[in-house]
Amino acid sequence: MSLNAYQSNPALRDAAIERLRRNAAEGRLAPGPLKWDGAKGSVVGCVLESDDLAQWEHALGLPQWLATTADGIAAAQESVDAALAFGVDVLGAIRPGADVSPAASAVIVSVLADAGDFIGKLTDVPAELVDLSAQVQALHRRVLEGDKPAPAEWRPVRRAATALTDTLASDLLKSLATCVETAAWDPTTSKAVVFDTLRVYSKAAVHKADAESGFTAADDAKIREHLKLMWDTHLAHQPELQKQNITVFSLLEEHHPDVSAKLKWKMQLDRDAYAYANRRAAEVLVAQLQRA
Repeated sequence: MSLNAYQSNPALRDAAIERLRRNAAEGRLAPGPLKWDGAKGSVVGCVLESDDLAQWEHALGLPQWLATTADGIAAAQESVDAALAFGVDVLGAIRPGADVSPAASAVIVSVLADAGDFIGKLTDVPAELVDLSAQVQALHRRVLEGDKPAPAEWRPVRRAATALTDTLASDLLKSLATCVETAAWDPTTSKAVVFDTLRVYSKAAVHKADAESGFTAADDAKIREHLKLMWDTHLAHQPELQKQNITVFSLLEEHHPDVSAKLKWKMQLDRDAYAYANRRAAEVLVAQLQRA
């Protein structure tokens, strides 16, 4: 089914943006999964003033995968203002009259290529994984060209990627394989595949940051060991300390400041990597909507 964005009416787009801005100004915008209860709403909820995705599709002429993806990316923004700006960018990127449904596959092809590129610069990617990623991208390119690959064409690639993921020892390679298996769904029938792919892409970005920084599994094990030690030694049998807001983290900083510093550094590394991946996801989404 072909969709017609904003029913070819720019006024419908402008009204959607105005509702989002008004609800944000009145304190109703609460970025997260689809929600609208009259008092609070997600980005899409504030646009529709409803939690019925059928309205997104039938009234605005926009595919449901876009609603799921927009709310998911908005939830990862650093502030409500940033989520609002992202929502306005998404709505404004869509040309009235365009069918942006195929942009789902364009987003997925872009992030698979990106993940394959940055992981390939850090480690040797098995030929089987390179081939599976190419197969998934080829299926999505067919969708972009107006074809509809049968479920039987997606299924074996997805199964092969899942089986390969289970054999990989490297977190970096596992994250790429997970991206490939997650992306191996027809976006015309799955409203979650785009956001799910972007979500695991974010995890790949964290593993990329780990590899670039030199953070290892041994470092992770050492931190976990010391946190357990803080619990077993100081908190497990002294519940009164827990009532004083003393935590394993504050105890770690007191007794093992070097390990605590490493943990804080790793947490900031993860935050920065997730922020990068979320910015990249937002940029790719908006760019592909503009091209539709």
